[in-house]
Amino acid sequence: GCFIDFFEIAFIVVPLLAPVAAKLGIDLVWFGVLLGVNLQTSFLTPPFGFALFYMRSVAPVKDYIDKVTGGRIAGISTTQIYRGAVSFIILQAIMIAVTVAFPWIALPDSGPKVDPNSIEIEIPAIDTGGGESGGVPPPPAFD
Repeated sequence: GCFIDFFEIAFIVVPLLAPVAAKLGIDLVWFGVLLGVNLQTSFLTPPFGFALFYMRSVAPVKDYIDKVTGGRIAGISTTQIYRGAVSFIILQAIMIAVTVAFPWIALPDSGPKVDPNSIEIEIPAIDTGGGESGGVPPPPAFD
C-alpha cells in the first residue's frame, strides 16, 4: 500500500482481493482490519504519505520568533519529517505482522461465547445491626 493511493486501493485492489479472500476462507473482518492497518502505514510512507504532507503543511519551513516566549523556533525540513516517521512505520509494520500471526486479536467474535441468560448474580445481604431502618441514619433536619 506504499506505492499506490488510497483510492486505487479502495476501488481497485479491495474489489479484486476480497472475493479471492472469501473463496480461500479468510475472515473478511480480519482481512479488512489488515487492510486498514496497512493503509495507516501507507499514509506515513512516500510517495503518497498523506500524513507527511499534512505535517509539512503545518510545520514551519524557516526559523521564527515565538510570540509568547520570545524564543527562536527552528524550522523543520521535509527530511526531518520523513526521518521522524520511520519509527512509526516500524511500529505499523510490527502491528501488521502481529495481526497476521495472531488473527484472533482483530476478531472480537473468536473468543468463547457466553449466554447472558445463564449468568446468575448473587449479592449477599449485609447485616448492619441497626434496628428498623437497617442501621441507616435518619436524614439531616434542616431548620
